Amino acid sequence: MKLTNIRFFATSNSKGNNKSNAIIVLMIFLVISIALVPAFTLTVNNSVNKRTADFRSRALELDPWSGKLTKDALESIRNIDHIEEVDMLEGMRDQLFSVLEISDEKGICYDLQNQLVKEDSYAWTFSLIGSEKRDVISGKSLDESPVFSCIIPNNFTLDSSEENFENKSSYINGESLIGKTLTVTANKGEYLEVLYNYDDGNQSGNEWAHLPALKYKLKVVGVYYESATDFGYGGLMLVSEETGKLIIEEALEAAGLKLNSDKTSVEKWWSTPSLRTHYVIVDDYDNISYVYNEISKMGYSCANDPEMGMSESVLIISKILSVASVILLISPSILLVIILIQSTASNLKKRRGEIGLMKAVGYSDKNIFFCLCYEQLILAVKGFLIGGTISLLFVCIANYFNSKSSAFVNRLYIVDWSDFLTLLSISLAVSVVIPVVCQLIALKRLSKIQPKDAMNNM
Repeated sequence: MKLTNIRFFATSNSKGNNKSNAIIVLMIFLVISIALVPAFTLTVNNSVNKRTADFRSRALELDPWSGKLTKDALESIRNIDHIEEVDMLEGMRDQLFSVLEISDEKGICYDLQNQLVKEDSYAWTFSLIGSEKRDVISGKSLDESPVFSCIIPNNFTLDSSEENFENKSSYINGESLIGKTLTVTANKGEYLEVLYNYDDGNQSGNEWAHLPALKYKLKVVGVYYESATDFGYGGLMLVSEETGKLIIEEALEAAGLKLNSDKTSVEKWWSTPSLRTHYVIVDDYDNISYVYNEISKMGYSCANDPEMGMSESVLIISKILSVASVILLISPSILLVIILIQSTASNLKKRRGEIGLMKAVGYSDKNIFFCLCYEQLILAVKGFLIGGTISLLFVCIANYFNSKSSAFVNRLYIVDWSDFLTLLSISLAVSVVIPVVCQLIALKRLSKIQPKDAMNNM
C-alpha cells in the first residue's frame, strides 16, 4: 500500500475516533511531564546536589565559648560519627575589602577600573579553611599559586547593592581579570575588623578588634563557577589560608601586637590554638543535625547551621519537584496506554467489517496495521506539538524572569536549554513509541479478522 493511501485512510478514520480528544489531551500532559517538569527538577537537583556536597555546606563553626578547644577536646569531637575533620581557622572568615586599583604589568587598567570601582564598591573576601579546596573553571587554583593570589566568580561585580541585581551592566566576565592585580584595603582604609575569642577565667565570648587597614595586592589567578544556591554571588573573592593568615598577621604587627605573646586578649587569642575558632567538617549534608546534637551534648559551642548553607525552601522545592516528576510521568503514561488500548480495541470491533473488506480486496495485515498506527500517530503528534509548544513557552518565560530577578537564588531555576531539548526529544520518542506498542498488542486480534467478516458486518 502506498504511503498516500495509508495517510488517506488514517486521516479519514482518525476524525471518527471518539477518543481522539482524550488521546490528544493525555499526550499533551505526557509531553509536559517528560519535558517541562523534569527540566526544572534536573536543574534544581543538580545545583542542590553540588551545593550540599560543597565543603562550606558541610562546615559547622565550633567556638571555645563554652570550653576551650584543647587537643583532648578536639580529639573527642573528631571521634564523633560522620565527622571528616576539625580544622582551625587560621586565615580570615570574611573581610570587607574596598578595591582601590586594578592594574597589570603595564599599569592601571582604566577601562576595568572605571567599570568596576565605584564609591561604595567592595568585595567580600574569604580565605580557604584547612582542607578546603576550590576548583576553577579557568586559570589556576589557589593550590598552585603563590600567596596573595585570589580567585573570583565567573560573573564578577564589586557592586553588591540590591539595585545592582537589576543592573547587569556592572557584571563582567571574571576571566577578563585573570592576570590583573587588585589593590585592596579594608573598609576604605579605616580599619581591618577581626573577631577574636577571649576567656579571662570568669567570662568568655568574642569581641571585635579594629586593626590598621593596610593595603594588599591580590593577583587574580583563576575563576570559579558562581553557584545559584548562594556560593559565588557578587564579588566573593577567595584567597588561600596562608594569604588570609598573612593579612591578619601583618595587621596585628602594624598595631604593635606580638604574634607569640599573651599580654593582651587579642595576642592571647592569636597565639593560643584552644581559643581559636575551628570548623567541623561533616561527611554528608544530611548528617549536620546529628553532629550538631552530639557536639552540643558534649557541652561545646557549635553552630546549628553550616557556614554557607542553603535556604530550607530550596531543599523543599527540590523534594517537591522530584516527587511531582515521578507522579506526573507515571499517571499520564498509564492513562494514555489504557485509552490507546481501549481505542484500538474499539476500532477493531467497530470497524471489523471495514477491515474484512480491506483484506478481501488484497490489503495485508501489515498494510492495515500501518493504517491503524498512522491514525494513532496523527493524534500523538498533535498532542506533542501542543504540549511541546506549551513547555517551550513556559521555559522561555520562566528563564527570562528568573534571569532578571533581584533574588540571586532565583538563578537556580534557570533551565539549561540543552537539558530541556534533550527531554523534549525523549518526549517525542515516547509519543511515537507508545501508540506503536499499543497497536502491536492488538496485532493478534487484527490477524483474526477474516475477509468473510466484511459480509457479517454489512
